[in-house]
Amino acid sequence: MFVESSIWALLLCLIGGVGRTLAEPLAMRQAQLQRIWTEYLLTGDSSGKQEMPADIAYERWGFQQRRSISTPYWFDQVIDHFGSNQTAFKQRVFINDDEYVPGGPVYLFNSGETPASPAYLSGGEPYTLAKATGGMLIIMEHRYYGKSYPVSDMSGPNMKYLTIDNALEDIAYFIRNAASFVKDSIGVDISPASKWVATGGSYSATLAVWARKRYPDLIHAAYASSAPVLVEPDFYQYDQVVARALPCASDIASAISVLDNILDSKNRTLIDKWKKAFALQDLKDDADFAGALTDQMSSTVQYYMPPSKGSDAPDSIDQLCGWFKNTRNIPLQNMADMTAAHVRNNRIDPVSAYSSDSGATNYALYQDGRAWFYQTCTQFGFWQSAPRPPLRRLRSKYVTSEWQSKPCQAFFGKDVSGIPDTRYLNDKFGGLTPDVSRVVFVNGLHDPWSELSVAVNSIARKLPDSTRNVMVTMPLASHVVDFYAANSRTDFGVDIARKNILEAINLFLAQN
Repeated sequence: MFVESSIWALLLCLIGGVGRTLAEPLAMRQAQLQRIWTEYLLTGDSSGKQEMPADIAYERWGFQQRRSISTPYWFDQVIDHFGSNQTAFKQRVFINDDEYVPGGPVYLFNSGETPASPAYLSGGEPYTLAKATGGMLIIMEHRYYGKSYPVSDMSGPNMKYLTIDNALEDIAYFIRNAASFVKDSIGVDISPASKWVATGGSYSATLAVWARKRYPDLIHAAYASSAPVLVEPDFYQYDQVVARALPCASDIASAISVLDNILDSKNRTLIDKWKKAFALQDLKDDADFAGALTDQMSSTVQYYMPPSKGSDAPDSIDQLCGWFKNTRNIPLQNMADMTAAHVRNNRIDPVSAYSSDSGATNYALYQDGRAWFYQTCTQFGFWQSAPRPPLRRLRSKYVTSEWQSKPCQAFFGKDVSGIPDTRYLNDKFGGLTPDVSRVVFVNGLHDPWSELSVAVNSIARKLPDSTRNVMVTMPLASHVVDFYAANSRTDFGVDIARKNILEAINLFLAQN
């Protein structure tokens, strides 16, 4: 989920739900409720229009009506685990114990850079694992995302509590207090024999890996889908994967080369002509204009799934490359036509979507993109930059890590330089060679973020610790496709990957 600003809406759309399949524990409770309801109709109001009062069910049969699993609960989380502000803020939590068998595992999903979604309580791979292993599923919202804010606004000084160390300690502090919190929230006891499994996709998968490493006494195992464990400030490798995935990469590279020559010329008439051709004439900064052209290609590859067999749906990669089959135009014109159509069809406002300083002084809460930008400015980087020659480039040479980090001070103040301390995280957690065990790492080979992952790099590097973990790759899949609640697909290797994930988790749970 790491793309340019206009893709945030796409990311949120991908967090959909799927229908729940009832397992035995929930089915038994529903059958019991049905018997209670039937007797109530026979002895009371038989119209069927009234709901059975919960107090009648409780007093006569010792059973209460089933709560909705989408009910949020609010955990008192410490604002600054390592500083002087030890007061609490409310952190949103969702719980599904429908499949829980005493002693079964507890799957904890920190939702990372997106709001916590109850859709994952009844769909997605963590739910599937909980259902298969008699587990409880808990979703906790990451600080500064969704509705879990320790501050009153998102101005620069107020962002200081948004650190990896605090986010990881949030996980540990929650686990240490989970037994009483869950009991108070839903009346269910977590067995002392239950083992905790951290789960996540994308950034939240990285959190799962690092939490397993930092708190091995609390977290027994982890499932990490598309986890970028190497923190890279100048992430030029992203383009290399995109280029391998696109059959039209040579045409795109040719178009970008011509565009860079035009921008180098400083000919305002010519530059403005091409901005208008791309429907990006409102972007005054030439680097913003150049950066906007990566939007469509990045999202197409990062979230690629081949069409289902027998489906009439177009292949999104073929659809994108189809724009470059018009041999009457030069590749730059084809790219301009493609981008202009993308802007029009998606009703994109270029200024708000692509201007690097757009929204800098908007300090209101509930801006997940702003929180993520702060994390990239201060700790991650992850700037998707143009590769240097002789490597092939699918984005303009003006799209540098320096250009992408420049707005950090405008957003968060002069103390946020935009030069993240990536060495701290790589040294602390090991980068591509984390000293960790009982983790199942999963990656799609179409995923640009796989270049920063253990699963893909372990193939080439033969990591010494790979025997203590399980590596799962999907040749035709991209970012987090095994994890998404919205993805019910079982083809193109996803079913095999999910089978391997379950086998790995069962293997880990059997270990002490």
